[in-house]
Amino acid sequence: MTNFMKLAAAAMLFTAAQNANAISLRFKFKTFSSGPDIYACNAGLRHEASAHKVCYFEDTKTACTPQECNGTVCNTRCVCTNDNGGEYLMDYMKGSYSTWNQSKVEWNQTWTSTTAQAGQGAYNTLVPHADAFKNRIKELSFNLGSELYGAEYFVDICYRGPQIEYFEDGVTANWSLQAQATATDFIANAVNGGDNTQDGLTMNPTGIKYTTLAGLKVQAITVCDLQGMGQIQKSRNNAGYYNTLDNEASFSNWNSPMQASGDFYTKSNQVQINSVANLINSTIDNSTKAPRFCRIRYIFSETDGAAGSQVLSKNLRKWQRHGAELCTYTKIEESVEQ
Repeated sequence: MTNFMKLAAAAMLFTAAQNANAISLRFKFKTFSSGPDIYACNAGLRHEASAHKVCYFEDTKTACTPQECNGTVCNTRCVCTNDNGGEYLMDYMKGSYSTWNQSKVEWNQTWTSTTAQAGQGAYNTLVPHADAFKNRIKELSFNLGSELYGAEYFVDICYRGPQIEYFEDGVTANWSLQAQATATDFIANAVNGGDNTQDGLTMNPTGIKYTTLAGLKVQAITVCDLQGMGQIQKSRNNAGYYNTLDNEASFSNWNSPMQASGDFYTKSNQVQINSVANLINSTIDNSTKAPRFCRIRYIFSETDGAAGSQVLSKNLRKWQRHGAELCTYTKIEESVEQ
């Protein structure tokens, strides 16, 4: 046997020995990923009819009695409001929103602009209450021209929790909820371009302050649909599907949401909104009941002109264009460290 053949044979034996000792494994697994989403989803406005006509001598809070001038008796400069219950006709809101595309599981990129007049008794809303989770608000303003303060308006913040099965898999997911609101008064001297600009506005004026004149107060009310509670126990819906908006985070009475049909409910007191109003601080500890969906409603009330208030406590709405930039802050924090 030649040296070449001997070397070739040795190489074959060495390769065979290597193959004989080989071991391998293929292992597949899956990663499921889903994060939370939060957005402004609805708004509403109403103005109850005043129970009284309000009459003041001009530029004062001194009550006067209007009389026809008959040549002998005439109260001059006696300014009166109407008492026909039409306050709501002078107040409206306007905004723009996009809709949820369920088939593509994403937001549509076109925005719809709309206006809605105030309701009387019941809120008029930007979108139907039941459809709030399907809508995302881009810009919003309330435009109030009634003779008296007394409007009440709200903004809803919608939250969608991660589509991860904490309850089903027995994983503790502590979470907390925080709700705040702030107000910055302004005088409006020119056209303002939208929510993220202060063009045309004089912020923090020294004279007229809308929040003071209106007696503006705020309250936050929250309802959540939790995993492991209610009719829908899993992150997925009862038909076994993800990426749907099926939820139980709703109020049992949309106009006076003192009760809710969801699994978790809390509300703050109604407080004066001077600077920062800390409204809700709630925590659910050591629980697998992670939030599926939550709705946080901020209700702003002009209490100065409320329908039941005394006549002499009411301010006539000032002619000078004024208002406030209202900012809500909502934080739903998951996996709060203990």
